[in-house]
Amino acid sequence: MHEIEKYADEVNSSDSPRDILPQSSSSVLCVDLDGTILKTDLMWECIISLIKVQPLALLMLPFWLIQGRAVLKRQLAEHGRVDVTTLPYRTDLLAFLATQRDQGRHIALVTASDNSLAERVATHLGLFDEVHGTREGRNLKGEEKAALLQAKFSSAGFDYIGNSSADLPAWKVARTGYVIGNRRFAQRVASIVRVEGVFESEPASILSWFRALRGHHWAKNMLLFLPLLLSHKLELRPLLATAVGFFLFSLCASSIYIMNDLLDLHSDRAHPWKANRPFASGETSVPAGLVISALLVGASIAFGFWLSTAFACVLITYVIATLWYSIQLKCVPLVDVFVLSGFYSIRIWAGSVITSVPLSDWFLAFSFFFFFSLATAKRYSELVHANELVQSGNSGRAYAQGDRELFVHLGVGSSFSAVVILALYVHSKEVLSLYRRPELLLLICPTVLYWLSRLWFRANRGELDEDPVVLSIRDPVSYAVAAVILAVLLFSSYAS
Repeated sequence: MHEIEKYADEVNSSDSPRDILPQSSSSVLCVDLDGTILKTDLMWECIISLIKVQPLALLMLPFWLIQGRAVLKRQLAEHGRVDVTTLPYRTDLLAFLATQRDQGRHIALVTASDNSLAERVATHLGLFDEVHGTREGRNLKGEEKAALLQAKFSSAGFDYIGNSSADLPAWKVARTGYVIGNRRFAQRVASIVRVEGVFESEPASILSWFRALRGHHWAKNMLLFLPLLLSHKLELRPLLATAVGFFLFSLCASSIYIMNDLLDLHSDRAHPWKANRPFASGETSVPAGLVISALLVGASIAFGFWLSTAFACVLITYVIATLWYSIQLKCVPLVDVFVLSGFYSIRIWAGSVITSVPLSDWFLAFSFFFFFSLATAKRYSELVHANELVQSGNSGRAYAQGDRELFVHLGVGSSFSAVVILALYVHSKEVLSLYRRPELLLLICPTVLYWLSRLWFRANRGELDEDPVVLSIRDPVSYAVAAVILAVLLFSSYAS
């Protein structure tokens, strides 16, 4: 209780319009749901679920809204698929409610969410004596909620726990209040009601949004520079154009990462480490994520046309492919791995389009097998770290534990295929015209084979728990391998 009351004395002003009342077990404790017990909003959870399972049903949203927000919420509750057992709950508040219930306190869940969803949450938590949610054309928010609270509990008196400005009318008619939020908001609430305690909650930090944007994944987009580097055309103008393309592709990719995380909310929450992602854990809000995603993809494509029409078309292709992948293809066995490896090749294609550097067929074949090996390693690692989820059919993928061995065969075989193609590539006409000692490029083959073999060695040991490309950024051995390859390229180019 000490932590809950941490800021209570500070935020309560001496001229509060209500008397300071002792806590009473006879008064009803009324609790909000969205943003209070939950770190998320059930209406937006339903919308995300609808995008995933019935995307065409989104066309019905305006028609439902015309009939009122209560109808909208009811339709979303009926069409969406929300697993209340994995939602991000505020554990400190649940512990407080459990203590109050043990002391004989009557607790009511009063929320603007649809009543059917509220009932499911209440059944799951087992903390509430009664539930009141939006139903029968009455959207239980703001003044409507305050009116219901007065009608139901004014005789016994009630304390109210909420988190937003929409709860101010409820606090005005409450005996005392508890606040989910920061000190500034608690002081605002204290101007209308005695605040008994504050559960600290701050807006998402810059670090949380950086994680949501997956800024560390921008390293993948360095592949845009690869066509320019391999062509030996390191001139200022194409370098600057590629740098701009790198930034725009990164913004576009971040928008897709956000949308992908939103679409995977429910499966991520049941995953060992994905449950800690910003949206799955409730650190960042769903509506803010949708807005930021739309702004980023719109801006990147718009400026992409300014850079190059062809480059903008590549970005559009990437957006369509990734959304299709997120909604449907990622659940199709093996197809998801082929598409995932293709995303890397799209980055190389984008770099080629920006600089008008043609790509060798040999190099495209090498990149496909190389990245196919990385994609299978990623899927293999997910199966290694999600044993219980896979067995229960809740892995978010269409794979079972027995598929791990298949991924090993596919991935290792693809690694050797990539190296063989690389050996053939160094004897192609394109390479022979660029290097003085092209035969030395064969030294790259065992170097690449070592890196890929080591990757699978770590995956087999369970040490690969994220994207292989991102993992290599923090891997000193990967930098050593890159240095060796660079040295070979330079020596082959300038040795007499």
